[in-house]
Amino acid sequence: MQNLRKTEDKVAKVLQLSSSACAVLGGVLLAANLPQISKYGFIFLALSSSQMLIASLRNKDTHMIIYSGSLFCFVDCLGIYRWIFQ
Repeated sequence: MQNLRKTEDKVAKVLQLSSSACAVLGGVLLAANLPQISKYGFIFLALSSSQMLIASLRNKDTHMIIYSGSLFCFVDCLGIYRWIFQ
């Protein structure tokens, strides 16, 4: 059981690191303000939030579940809808 918990922690760590990389990439794309590519920044931000949500669920971190879940559901999905589908 102890060994299984360590494996879960490793997966959560990888998800957190990947989430950070996606957040930086998404932020850079949005900040570049280039019409052809900036809109894809929200996809990377949504990917970041969803990875953080999964990692938070694995770690049973209630505050981060609420934070990443609300970011993903409201901000990122709204950005994707407004910048890509309209």
